Amino acid sequence: MKHMVNVRVFGCAFSPRHGNTEVQVKEALRAAEELPGVEAEFYSIAGKKIEPCDSCYKCFKEATTEKPCPSFADAFDEIVERVDRSDGIVFGCPVYYMTVTAQMKAFMDRSMGIEALGYGWRNKVAGFLTVAYDREGGHETTIRDMQNWALMHDMIAVSVGPERPAKGIGGYLGAMALQGWPYPMSSSKPGVLTAIKEDEIGMYASRCVGWRVAEIAKIMKAGFQAVGMEEMKWPKGPIKIGIVSQWEKKSVV
Repeated sequence: MKHMVNVRVFGCAFSPRHGNTEVQVKEALRAAEELPGVEAEFYSIAGKKIEPCDSCYKCFKEATTEKPCPSFADAFDEIVERVDRSDGIVFGCPVYYMTVTAQMKAFMDRSMGIEALGYGWRNKVAGFLTVAYDREGGHETTIRDMQNWALMHDMIAVSVGPERPAKGIGGYLGAMALQGWPYPMSSSKPGVLTAIKEDEIGMYASRCVGWRVAEIAKIMKAGFQAVGMEEMKWPKGPIKIGIVSQWEKKSVV
């Protein structure tokens, strides 16, 4: 008998401003919640601080589940808490000089503490969104940087899904939107902080990412519920150091 699989999807906007990225992430979350049994949560780093990693490596000595980065107390902790309790994430970040914002990069670097604790985010589903001023304005490099980060955590990175609307999807790696349409809107003009709404293609692609994250999160959760751990090579969540040593022994020929 088929039963409902309930999942939580967390969306975070990594822009230092309240604007287009928040609009984009919220659109993706609205789409995710269109699937039955999906609960979404939104968070913005605008007005908040994320200290950059200073490579102190305290995370490999003093990290805890509640405090994977022991060096600072800031918005990083709030985001970690929300990722921990979610089955899927949607991260949005505007293009800053062909890549992610300083806030996003600081979060990425500080998340090494999750690795130190045993890859606690492995098998969570991750989808990514970005918005730029101009066409070919660094969208793919920004999406790829975020996807590479997810793969470092052994997460399941998804793109926009199989749908290819007649007007196009904008990009294939993730949702890639423009700041205005058909021409870009200058950041000095009134209304620029919601100019992404003019980009019908980019907004629809954002919805596609939301749907994709939600559906794969459901599939992953249902799969782990149905398949016993004895059928798997690795456990679902964090990998204990003791298990790593066992792999090393088994791999010796």
